[in-house]
Amino acid sequence: MKSIIFLLMMLVMPSLALAAQEPTERVKLGVADIIGIASDSALSVEQKKQSLSDVIEKHVDIQASAQRVLGKYWRQASDTEKRQFMVLLKGVLVDTYIVLLEQYDNQTVDYTSETIKKKVYASVDTEIHTKENTIPVSYQLYQRNNEWKIYDFVAEGLSMIRTFSNDYQSTLKKSGVSGLNEALTAKLAQG
Repeated sequence: MKSIIFLLMMLVMPSLALAAQEPTERVKLGVADIIGIASDSALSVEQKKQSLSDVIEKHVDIQASAQRVLGKYWRQASDTEKRQFMVLLKGVLVDTYIVLLEQYDNQTVDYTSETIKKKVYASVDTEIHTKENTIPVSYQLYQRNNEWKIYDFVAEGLSMIRTFSNDYQSTLKKSGVSGLNEALTAKLAQG
């Protein structure tokens, strides 16, 4: 069940930009991008990975996500460590999505509400409908340079940011951002 929830969250998560759009419209465009990748049987796995990487680059605020995942360790990290972590986090997202896209089975998404706070934060609430049930998912966006991008999403109380942060805490405590970067580099190299 959790893998289906993550798949559904991932289907909507990456596409939330395009400067002239409001947050909900950007989520809708992103859903179309991700579903297009998931349903294109002509694409090889490597082509899907590249397409996912492009979608993430365009629509996810990797810096905002990375800062929240690392928390206090972000401030302690060097600029080089921060840049490396952002590249690795993007790689983790691509590897996660590629596995989850294989489980795509024509799920549908309803957009239920949009809330904008302080002109730079937005929340877009959705419901993802599977054959078995409906899963509420909330996408958190940040506006930087007049462009909305996602930095987190929450499904059934499970936040992407908190999940990654919790997963990385022991490594961060033991060996800092440089140690986490080494561990993620090794993990991504394994495939």
